[in-house]
Amino acid sequence: MSIPPNEETLHLHKNELRNILTAHQQWLQSGGEEGQQANLDGIILRGADLKGVNLQRANLTLACLEQVNLENANLQECILILASLKGANLINAKLRGANLDSSKLQAADLRGADLSAANLEWTDLSHANLYQTNLRGAKLSNANLKGTKGLMDESLS
Repeated sequence: MSIPPNEETLHLHKNELRNILTAHQQWLQSGGEEGQQANLDGIILRGADLKGVNLQRANLTLACLEQVNLENANLQECILILASLKGANLINAKLRGANLDSSKLQAADLRGADLSAANLEWTDLSHANLYQTNLRGAKLSNANLKGTKGLMDESLS
């Protein structure tokens, strides 16, 4: 994981982010007995490299994750309501059960991502790459799918 040089994100330095991620791992591994659940509500991490990060069950409401590399990231059951992931790399990301209500995923690369049982209501997926994306059981009411690539019936059933 690396954050672009001189990137200060809502008063959060890269060492602070590293500490939050470490505490979150402890929280996950201990079943909530140790560490602390990551609360990155409203954080700005534009362009950061978070490849393979484990943020399962973290709160990322209103987060700006535009152009972020989240390839192979574990974002299962994350709260990403109103988050902006425009142009993000989410190749093979795990987003099973995530709440992305009203989020922005325009031109995001979701190839091979698992969005099964995710809430994508009112989400803007316009021009996103959905090739081999698992959308089984996902809620897509009022989602914008205009110009998406790779969306096939088998992705939904």
